[in-house]
Amino acid sequence: MKTTMETLREKMSSGSPKILDAPYLPSGLIWAALLLAYTDCLSVLLGQPAGYWIDRNRSVSQFPLLENILSAGVPAYLLTGVVYLVLLWIALTIFTRSLALVLWLPVSFVHLSHILTWLMTTSRLIQPDTGSLLANMAIGAVSALALGIVLVQILLPKTIISHTPSGLRGWLKPIALWSWIVGLIALVSISAIWPRGGWTQLHPEHTPGVRASSAVTYDSVRHRMVLFGGISDWIGSSFYYEHDTWEWDGNDWIQMKPKTSPPARTGHMMVYDEKSGVVVLFGGEDKSGTYMFADTWVWDGKNWTQMTPNGYPTGRRGGQMFYDPQAEKIILTGGFYYAPGKVFTALNDVWSWDGKNWEYIATSPENLIMTNPNVAFTPTLNQPTLFNYKQLLGWTNNQWQAIDVGDMPPSRFGTWLAADPQSGKMLLFGGVDNNIQRNDTWLFDGGTWRELHPQLTPAPRDAHIMFFDPARNAFVVYGGISTYALDDMWEYVFP
Repeated sequence: MKTTMETLREKMSSGSPKILDAPYLPSGLIWAALLLAYTDCLSVLLGQPAGYWIDRNRSVSQFPLLENILSAGVPAYLLTGVVYLVLLWIALTIFTRSLALVLWLPVSFVHLSHILTWLMTTSRLIQPDTGSLLANMAIGAVSALALGIVLVQILLPKTIISHTPSGLRGWLKPIALWSWIVGLIALVSISAIWPRGGWTQLHPEHTPGVRASSAVTYDSVRHRMVLFGGISDWIGSSFYYEHDTWEWDGNDWIQMKPKTSPPARTGHMMVYDEKSGVVVLFGGEDKSGTYMFADTWVWDGKNWTQMTPNGYPTGRRGGQMFYDPQAEKIILTGGFYYAPGKVFTALNDVWSWDGKNWEYIATSPENLIMTNPNVAFTPTLNQPTLFNYKQLLGWTNNQWQAIDVGDMPPSRFGTWLAADPQSGKMLLFGGVDNNIQRNDTWLFDGGTWRELHPQLTPAPRDAHIMFFDPARNAFVVYGGISTYALDDMWEYVFP
């Protein structure tokens, strides 16, 4: 490397302007900058979400250009990194010392700061995208101090004689250097060969905003996830109730503009009717917090239409409404309403919807005490499945029956259960019990529950929505309530 460096300087300085003349930057500083740049380039790969190693379009970066390079694939990114390192080495090598230092300082500072941010995020000392001003200032101060020490050690004359044998110094430095270089390559290779699942925060261009206790269902013909209503901003002493309609296409939320819409509500039930090809909405709580709707609406992808059935269930919120593929009807069970005096009253009736009318079926012997819809259909169990506080229930013979699966996740309200219709995996996230909100993630594989421990996890919450997105092949969580309603969106990807 020394011969190449000297040759390059001789060729460039011959008849060149003063900016290419000696004195040059010491080789130690050049190597320090290259090592920081190399480490930062690979830390960007190591900091990619779990899903990136499965789908390169899941690349994440705060810099659009870098995100585009990452989405082109690892080989393209590594090639770009090599070109950058070569250009950086040439510039620091041929420029005179004063000019090279002008380049060396900001380049080294940016790379070192980014490396420290990555290390602190990986160790969970700071949260991604939410690093505090104090943490950023500390990272900047540490970076500046470290670079200052490097400059002093290399540029100032050495007055202290090292007692380390010269032979030992001669082989310790290259061993440490190459161990670091090879070690980072090994970590990136492991990430690529053995991708791991986990949560990743999504940042779509448009969103419904802060939202909780909403309803969502998947339109399998139009390949859209449909969301309606819920609560949003806190206005003084109560939440604001919404009556907007949004659709998720796998990349962004699209606000629909129907001519008519159901009144604003929360805690309503919504499901896609596979036989009729429309989304059906029923019930929910109005903005007064005491009146329960008993109306039925259908969404055809363009407009909402209120239905006028001969009879209908009691108004309620928090019921379980799902499509039964065997009966080819929508089933509604459970939920609750407030009796006079705001007394919580649970319901255990069962109704079916045939596309035009509701029909009373039976009274379910199982008292459902859930406050959020969370029925999922998985081919593993071949039946609609419900997480009910601390039980797993399956829909059989027009009633819910307990499924014995051994150990269960801790009891909770306000959670959501979603299923991958292809693999049969079911995911449970969040909820609240005894005023303690959770952010644990549980996987049900058809036989047993297993708690997952991803490196990154959304904040504790309840009253969120969760669904499986076939377009992204991932489980998606949106919003919910922490102290206030939330507006963040996350996806969980399995390797």
